[in-house]
Amino acid sequence: MTTSIIERPAAPEAPAPPSRSGSRFQRWLASWRVSLKMARRDALRYKGRSVLVLIMVALPVGLIVAGLTFASTSTRSTAEKLPWLLGNGQAIILGISPDVVEQGVDGNNSWSTSDGTEHPPTAKRIPGLTDDGTLAQRTKALGAIVPGTLVPVQTGEFRWTDLTRRPYGTVMFIDPSVDLGPKLHLVSGRWPASNDEIVVTPAGLHNGLPGDGTLELNAGETRRQITIVGIADVFDTDMGMPYAMTTAAWDERNVYSTSWIVKRSTPMSWAEVRKLNGYGLAITSADVVAHPPPASEMPGQGYDAQRQMDTETKVMAAIFGAVLFLVTALLVGPAFAVSAGRQRRSLALAASNGAEVRQLRRSVLAGALILGVLAAVAGAALGAASVAAGAAVWRGIRPWSTLVGPFDIPMIAVIIVLICAVLAALTAAMIPALRLGRLDIVGVMKGQNVSPPHNRILPFVGLALFALGAAGLFLAVTANATAPGVAGVFGLVGGAICVIPLGLVWAGRLAGRFPVAVRMATRDAARQRHRSAPTVAALMAGAALLATFAIALESNSRFEAKHYQPQTVAGEGTLWSAESEYPTLIKQITTLAPTWRVVEERAVQGDYTGNTAPTSEPFVVVVPPGCSTAQALPQLDDGSAPPPEQPAADPCRTVTSIGYLPGATRYGVTVVPAAEIARRLQLPKADAAAVAGGAVLVGDEALIKGGTVTLAMGSATNDPKSGTQSDPKVTTTKQVPAIAISESAYQRAAVESRTGLVIPTEVAGDINLQTAPSSLHVYDTRGAITKADQKKVAEQLANSGVNVERGYERPDKWLMLGVLGITGFLLVTVTLISTALALAEQQADMGTLAAVGATKGTRRRFAAAQAATVALLGGLLGIAIGLVAGVAIAWPTTTTWWDDLGPHKVAPTIGIPVLPILIIVLGVPLIAATIAAASIRRAPHVTRRGN
Repeated sequence: MTTSIIERPAAPEAPAPPSRSGSRFQRWLASWRVSLKMARRDALRYKGRSVLVLIMVALPVGLIVAGLTFASTSTRSTAEKLPWLLGNGQAIILGISPDVVEQGVDGNNSWSTSDGTEHPPTAKRIPGLTDDGTLAQRTKALGAIVPGTLVPVQTGEFRWTDLTRRPYGTVMFIDPSVDLGPKLHLVSGRWPASNDEIVVTPAGLHNGLPGDGTLELNAGETRRQITIVGIADVFDTDMGMPYAMTTAAWDERNVYSTSWIVKRSTPMSWAEVRKLNGYGLAITSADVVAHPPPASEMPGQGYDAQRQMDTETKVMAAIFGAVLFLVTALLVGPAFAVSAGRQRRSLALAASNGAEVRQLRRSVLAGALILGVLAAVAGAALGAASVAAGAAVWRGIRPWSTLVGPFDIPMIAVIIVLICAVLAALTAAMIPALRLGRLDIVGVMKGQNVSPPHNRILPFVGLALFALGAAGLFLAVTANATAPGVAGVFGLVGGAICVIPLGLVWAGRLAGRFPVAVRMATRDAARQRHRSAPTVAALMAGAALLATFAIALESNSRFEAKHYQPQTVAGEGTLWSAESEYPTLIKQITTLAPTWRVVEERAVQGDYTGNTAPTSEPFVVVVPPGCSTAQALPQLDDGSAPPPEQPAADPCRTVTSIGYLPGATRYGVTVVPAAEIARRLQLPKADAAAVAGGAVLVGDEALIKGGTVTLAMGSATNDPKSGTQSDPKVTTTKQVPAIAISESAYQRAAVESRTGLVIPTEVAGDINLQTAPSSLHVYDTRGAITKADQKKVAEQLANSGVNVERGYERPDKWLMLGVLGITGFLLVTVTLISTALALAEQQADMGTLAAVGATKGTRRRFAAAQAATVALLGGLLGIAIGLVAGVAIAWPTTTTWWDDLGPHKVAPTIGIPVLPILIIVLGVPLIAATIAAASIRRAPHVTRRGN
């Protein structure tokens, strides 16, 4: 038997490795091209996840771009104001000052040259210009130094009769025969030929003025019948639309602003503006606005103020950009973490077949690039479009409104936002991409995916970063430094992120005493930190935003409330009007509100009801014990220059009704009926009887000696033209019984804070002290004046309104609600999407729990506990960031208080709002838990693992 041996054929040679043709750049580009194609296919395959990623990126971008666009649209630049401000004129004279004026490009931004330590230089005299001259005389005098035709523009107010109401309205006085272009536009009818006729604007129609017929109105002390001859669009110098327009003022005493439009063929240069500033004129020139002067030609104070504003703007822009970048990166973090989790198996297969780590990372980053660019552009477009639509609707409904101007998108700011959003998306994707260098291929293929043990050094690094970030943020807002601000934001957020892994581990350990579902959920979140940490970070970002804004606004409101100075007793009112109108007002009030009582408060002053001012001015001063009458006389404002430095308070100059007392705080004099003094100050019976018997009240008990105070009375020479007094002469000195005013009376505003002497009206008559009405006080015998009664009386009074003291009313209430609404919406949306993404990756785990017998209730409790755990941890870390950032913002803004005596350094006011904190700590975890529990399916897949 023959045996044949057959040789095994040799194995074919291994193919040669592919040649690395092309340059390094071409290979890099080809790699990215492949990654982008794969990312596009993956985004289309998982449409639901892609939509959630788009929302998480587009939402903050859209809100920010909408806010920037609205701010730019609602804030008119000086160039955008010109058509309303001066029409087709070359310039407008906005005001006349007795001192030399310094101004910026816009004449509205003008000031005296005084810096507070020396008397400002007196402006050059304008020949023929006098304070008591008529409008025609003043226009002629200005025309002598300002070439061109001057068109006067005046604004005032009036009241008209509308059945039982007498509403207020604003009116502009201008000659409509002069062509002013867009400033005056006739809609229907004709222009008025005299001030017996008016045209009504859309704003007037909206507020109740009729469009035709006749109207009875009051302007100052003038009452007349006018005829409505048309409807027109008219714009005043305050960038608003008055209710009506006519040719000339009905009563000069009712005009509160006068300006002159300069019409000529040649523009007004910056050199001419500065020359006219020397005459005390503040001017806005169209040519200067179009061609602003260089900074070297700006006045010193204007340049310094602009530089300070630019510095503060740069600091806030840098901090804002850093916050935008970090918040967007954290918000989209869960999306890309889940995306990387879904790709783990395919990436592991690619790695097992020889794919390099950098190729794997590019595949993850490509998805972020595609979705990030698309979401950022879509969010910016939707944000800008929403503002454009809202502005168009608002402008159509209220064409007179100054809330919105020409639609304007701040392109530079929007581009910066888009770049930050894309970079944030790439940064968020970079975190899971970096982990691919430690990809456990075998573990992933077997379905095992547990986070490695947490780094024990990382939390200490985080605490150090957090502390350094807090210091940097405080330094930035106190020293206007940009770099520390940006570093502070990154330090705060980066430090908090470093603490997240330890927080999840601690949560797992602390859950040992909880029910089994809660215990399993928290421990699973601790083990799967690659999935739960990004969700915590996203919720932390939203919570930090809400906490920061809420703390900053609450601190500012408490600061304002702490230093709020009431004007009168709470629930009572005050009226001011011309002295001749007081009898009519008192009669009207008692008729309209029978339960109200009206009390006349008087001041020590001369009779100014005539056509000319008096030549003498009465006065009364308090002579402190140990001081002579001459030493107690005040320093009068006689027009001379004050000393270079304000002298210290003079102990002999304490209370006066004339002149000024350097350093004194309670120096004024008021005259009130004795019964009203007792009621308002809530005096004890003995003090009330003393006041009824002729006692006065003083603010400083040191002025009283032996139960009496010394009053010196006399008169000073009064210059009717300038209104200055000089040469005070004492005619009578009298000692009268006195009582000290309690501090509580000042705090309740029963006595005005600057009042140092309260004289009963009866005593003023006994000592022959000349007085005149200064205001009317009203109160309701039933209690505090209601808003309904206040409105009813104010609408029917002849020429005055009622100001009722209702305590501090928060001016930023709507801003606070808006911030809470926007950030709350953002926070809830982040919670919804983050929870949904986390649950999407937990489907295999839920299937495993169902396979081993877990009921639907157990699985729901498991999901709810895990969502609540990450939401609570994110909320607590967000509050920690918000506390530091909010306090850093509030600290410098609540340490300086301004009053009549200037700035005062005070202790900072820090307010912690309860409602937003509760929303973060309780509301968000409850929402997340509810959503997670409701998302559990009745019949999960139990026959397969993974995707």
